[in-house]
Amino acid sequence: MSAANKLCIVVPVLNEHQVLQNKLEYFQNLRRTCALVFVDGNSSDQTVTFLHERHFDVITAPIRGRGAQISYGASHCPKDCKHLLFLHADTELPKDFNVLIDSALSDGSWGRFEICLNSNKLIFKIIQLMMNIRSRITNIATGDQGIFVKRDIFVRYSNDVRDHPLMEDIFLSKTLKKNHGPAKIIKQPIITSNRYWVRHGVIRTIVRMWAYRLLYYFGMSPKKLYQRYYRL
Repeated sequence: MSAANKLCIVVPVLNEHQVLQNKLEYFQNLRRTCALVFVDGNSSDQTVTFLHERHFDVITAPIRGRGAQISYGASHCPKDCKHLLFLHADTELPKDFNVLIDSALSDGSWGRFEICLNSNKLIFKIIQLMMNIRSRITNIATGDQGIFVKRDIFVRYSNDVRDHPLMEDIFLSKTLKKNHGPAKIIKQPIITSNRYWVRHGVIRTIVRMWAYRLLYYFGMSPKKLYQRYYRL
């Protein structure tokens, strides 16, 4: 990838110390390939200390919430980075991801990856299939699908994204779809953890996710959704 198209990966984190410990080597290799910025949402565990001790670029967002975290992180990427990728801490990219993103954005404005959950159980194969089909039909991506975008385009909507502590991924992809056309889809999948489904139960998680999306669709503010989601 040319220097003019240098990629910056923004990773929002909140109490991810254990995940980062398990994936230390992965992230160390990742930062050799491109710029990597971790944005903490005021963790109460050792997330920030762990990253600092291993000399990662980590900053703390002034406002908790994933929208503020990715917006703040994007503004702190190196100035020569022209492309942004928003990546969850428990997600791994395919081989040559930077070349794939560079190619996708050569004639597009934004995009996402197909997704694969890290389990061979049938239920999770069905879930990942439905997630990919849903995104192809609606052209709406979620954060665990690795949304990438040209930096100059993201900057136009950064303030609005910042106001979305929850549903920032839905808002961003809907906005990009409306103003810049459909997403470029990279078929080589990213591998993401099934830990949320395992922890909270598959049916409960699916119902909860769709309930919050419907509440957002019918006008509930992202801040109220965030408060309800985390029971603040």
